[in-house]
Amino acid sequence: MKQSEARLRIIQEWDRWILSQAIDPDGPTGKDSLKFFHELQDSGSPLLEFQSRGQDKWRIIHAWLLGADRLSDDWISIAPRITPARRLRPERRRLLKT
Repeated sequence: MKQSEARLRIIQEWDRWILSQAIDPDGPTGKDSLKFFHELQDSGSPLLEFQSRGQDKWRIIHAWLLGADRLSDDWISIAPRITPARRLRPERRRLLKT
C-alpha cells in the first residue's frame, strides 16, 4: 500500500478509534497515537503494510495525525538541562624561595 492511501485510511481509522477511548480533556496527544499504533500492531492490521522507506512507522503515523490536526504534542515536556557539578581546582601553593 502506498503512503498516500495508508495516510487516508489510518486517519479514518483514528477517527473511529478515538471515539472509543477515554481521552484527556485537553484532547488526544502523542501518548494516544502511540497506543493507537500499538493496537494496530497487536491486531496485525493491514493498515501498517505501507512503504516506510526505513523510517519508524509510528513516527510516520504520528506526523500524519499531527498534520491532520487530530492531536497535539503538548505531553512532551522539555527536560531541564543537566549540567555536571563543577570540580574545584586543587589549591595551588606557591613555593617560597628562601
